[in-house]
Amino acid sequence: MIHVEKFNYQDLDDLYANSYVVSDSYNNCVIIDPSVDNDGVLNYINKHGLTVKAILLTHGHFDHIRGVDRFSDVPLYIHNLDEAMLYDPYLNGSEMLAKEITVEHKCENIKDNDIINLLEDQIQVIHTPFHTKGSVCYYFINNKLLFSGDTLFRGSIGRDDLPNAIPSKTKESLDKLKKLPIETKIYPGHGNNSTLEFELNYNYFLTR
Repeated sequence: MIHVEKFNYQDLDDLYANSYVVSDSYNNCVIIDPSVDNDGVLNYINKHGLTVKAILLTHGHFDHIRGVDRFSDVPLYIHNLDEAMLYDPYLNGSEMLAKEITVEHKCENIKDNDIINLLEDQIQVIHTPFHTKGSVCYYFINNKLLFSGDTLFRGSIGRDDLPNAIPSKTKESLDKLKKLPIETKIYPGHGNNSTLEFELNYNYFLTR
């Protein structure tokens, strides 16, 4: 059984980003997009006796990577087209906020349709390159859970006008998500959770 615990710190500097701890019945877990304040995440992991198997990054923007180095002893997964963002404040957007955020963590690269075997459910990588060149979503196949990063929000989608974006890939990226089972639960990088059924009915960017 897969359990999802959501963390949001209401931090304007972190753009109210969501972080997730996803665990299974064997007390293994992955952390998706660790943001600035990771004490809550660490306390949750310790309280429940979880073993962190990896950090999964949906993309390389600063508000999704600021907590990476708090977990330096576990593997870090990111698409190779976003790897440079980890080490470049201009590319990861922190320079625009008069900050210089980078990470020291070494990473492992992933690509479209990779299957990651870390928990008791297989995790499929879905490359969605429009918000950033290396943006991905993580789909838990058996549980029908989608961690969409800044690709898909409830009723909206991520921006495509920032450095490293590819606006021409928007439709192609969203079309991949539209093919998932309609009952898929969506856990975005910002904002409230959703379902694919809701987005197919009410999200202009998926219905147009």
